Amino acid sequence: MTQIFKLLFLTIAITLTACHLFSQNGLEGIIVEKYYISTSEDNAHPELSGELAPGSTTYRIYVDLKPGYTFQMAFGAPNHELYIKSTNLFYNHLEYGAEYPNRIPLRTYTRNTTRLDSWLSAGGAGENQIGVLKSEDDTINVFKTTGPYLKNNSKKMGLSLNVVDGLKEQYNQTFPTFYQMDSTIKGLGSVTNTNTISINNGAWASMGKGVQGADSLSNKVLIAQLTTHGELSYQLNLLIGNPEGKSEKYVAHDPVEGEFTHPELFLK
Repeated sequence: MTQIFKLLFLTIAITLTACHLFSQNGLEGIIVEKYYISTSEDNAHPELSGELAPGSTTYRIYVDLKPGYTFQMAFGAPNHELYIKSTNLFYNHLEYGAEYPNRIPLRTYTRNTTRLDSWLSAGGAGENQIGVLKSEDDTINVFKTTGPYLKNNSKKMGLSLNVVDGLKEQYNQTFPTFYQMDSTIKGLGSVTNTNTISINNGAWASMGKGVQGADSLSNKVLIAQLTTHGELSYQLNLLIGNPEGKSEKYVAHDPVEGEFTHPELFLK
């Protein structure tokens, strides 16, 4: 009976600790959106846009925060690796591929597959544009591409990009700042390809107080877009700001005192 009691006590203690770690804080979860699934028409001119295997999925990763909270940083540390991986290469646009979307000219979003480029972000999704979930996109204007590009309307990807584009105009937007990631983000440029983003001592961040989502109540901040013909996996560590001006640190595994965790920070 004593062993059973100890086991029951330990189970309750772990449950209460887990509830404390991800109920009384600002991280609601991580949302992975299927933004688009490519077709053979999207690969009609690879000499202009780069090779894009039909059936490739464009994933957008959002940090879902409580109202008033801000995204400050996605980081990797010696005991807390951050990674985003695929079983195949990430797609980079041949002409306009960039490590972060703020550098991609908005005028190019009506051309071929520029909008499917892979990048890291602090809310932005293009020049003077921030990213919003397609299901929460209430803007009237929709960027439509010329020719056969981005015309897929499969239900597997949710709303078609002919209906909504997951973009909302915002000037003076936040540019991500990269710390000790020079070699890592080279794989997201227009020339070099990779299937792994791995950080053990670095970060991408929103300077200052951090950044909120387009809607301050739903408060979902876009931090990455990856297009790949492979299976996606990730392990994320985050620093977010609370309304009182303090920061909360979240790690995917093995939190210690002063750290939180959340089950959606890890996708295998």
